Amino acid sequence: MRRSTTKYLLSASLLALGSLTLIAGCVDNDSSLFILGVIDTNQSTCLAKPDTTSAMLPSGTMDTEFINSYTADLLVGSQLTQQGSREQLRAETSRISLRGAEVTLTSLNGQKTYGKYSTVGTGFVDPSSGDAPTYAAMAVNIIPPGIAGLSQTVVLAKIRVFGSTLGGESVTSSELDFPITVCRGCLVQYPASANDPASGSKGYHCTDSASTTSAAMAPVQPCLLGQDQPISCTLCVAHPLCEDPTLNPSNAASSSP
Repeated sequence: MRRSTTKYLLSASLLALGSLTLIAGCVDNDSSLFILGVIDTNQSTCLAKPDTTSAMLPSGTMDTEFINSYTADLLVGSQLTQQGSREQLRAETSRISLRGAEVTLTSLNGQKTYGKYSTVGTGFVDPSSGDAPTYAAMAVNIIPPGIAGLSQTVVLAKIRVFGSTLGGESVTSSELDFPITVCRGCLVQYPASANDPASGSKGYHCTDSASTTSAAMAPVQPCLLGQDQPISCTLCVAHPLCEDPTLNPSNAASSSP
């Protein structure tokens, strides 16, 4: 009877040990890898700086008159601590190689799903030093071309980045919710100084000749035409929508009687 009891306790111990091993292999990495936000490259000379002092976008805008996809520069942080040691000749295994992102695109209320997909992205995050996380920038195509149903609406991108440590452990970040306004012509602005004097009583017509009269009046060129940054009509005057505001579905003038 004692032998049976010992055998039972040994089996139970092995089962418990196996369960602990299984749990350890499925650790939630949400706290180890995270997305701090989307870097506003228009505020940093079009460079995505992996720094918490970088300006962040609260939301994005995709103007389909000029682009058919949306790419975000994510600021990704790691809280995995250093494991390497020169003294003990132990290699560092906590560096994370970023592989891509998983994106779910829904309506703001979550009742409609436009797409769920993985997208490629690259980056490298060093292990943290003490309590301070380390950061890396990673460009991710949040809205790829060809997503159906995106027209004059606001969508919510739910983003998780993934990768693996040099030690071979797969890591997935916490989820970032990032709203994006999808529109046609909403980023175009029509300054009074750009109105063609020859248009007379025919209404506003944009001309790029007005922007050349003074270097100080020259419009600012965005990092990517049609994404996030408002643009002067003088930068796209070849488009009928830019030349004539009444042709712009996002312009109040187009809805006036």
